[in-house]
Amino acid sequence: MSENNSIAKTDGAILQWLLEEDTPEVRLRTLKEYERLSDSDERVIECKKKLLQSKVYERALKKLRTEKPWTKFDAIMTFAEWGLTRDDIGKDIDGEVFALIESTGFKMLCAEPYLLRNLVKLGYYREDIVKNEIENVLGGIKEDGGFGCISTNKKINDPRKPHKSCARLTVEYLLLVAELHLAGYRMDCESKLVHYFTKRDIFYRTDDMKTPMVDVMLETFYPSDPIKVGVQNIVYALRVLGCPADSEAMRAGYEVLNRHRLDDGRYILTASKSVPAFKVGNIGEANKWVTLYAYMAK
Repeated sequence: MSENNSIAKTDGAILQWLLEEDTPEVRLRTLKEYERLSDSDERVIECKKKLLQSKVYERALKKLRTEKPWTKFDAIMTFAEWGLTRDDIGKDIDGEVFALIESTGFKMLCAEPYLLRNLVKLGYYREDIVKNEIENVLGGIKEDGGFGCISTNKKINDPRKPHKSCARLTVEYLLLVAELHLAGYRMDCESKLVHYFTKRDIFYRTDDMKTPMVDVMLETFYPSDPIKVGVQNIVYALRVLGCPADSEAMRAGYEVLNRHRLDDGRYILTASKSVPAFKVGNIGEANKWVTLYAYMAK
């Protein structure tokens, strides 16, 4: 068998695995964003119907309806990851989303850019309150292409002293800008933000190109946390923003990503929160979500 035929066979087997009907949440995201089918496609409609009638959806909806802001945040992120939109969820989501915005003003510690990313993915960018907030926060990009620490603790972030950008926060902004790009919106800060990562071969300190800025960036942590984003999401976001696959930075990204690849083409989950927003699988085992992002990043 030729190398190309072998790759095609592996990719076909991976796609079949991602489209298994016992995980409609993975299937829906795969249909919409890997196979790029429209919401009017019969396969998408049928999958969405099954997901909206599932127990995993009921559990996420229950989280959305709580009074706890962080639990509500997790539910919003969950729906976004699954590929659902506010129109799919209907009346159950708008009131909860706007209640969260009103109670927090988007300021959920370091989570604001990730909350905004999820709202864009769900279809809220057309709301002025969301659009205006995004324009405001993206205007804070620094000369180095990153975003600064938001801490008011002067021991951490003394406003009288110059500070480099916060890598953890800047990764969140990368996810936000990539999601805007996918939705058809080109932000003025795109090239500067991309350069922040490419000049570091994505992960590394500029003064030591063998030391990661944040250790978790070399892992397949999932689902993303406001301060923990895995390699598969980072490489995927850069690819969305037009980073050439054969560039030095992307080759470095694929090299790290493929450290977690099994012989059959699947990727393993190396880390997650002790209580993730939704069940994604076991650490140390082949993982559909990590694999989906890895293949979308190619």
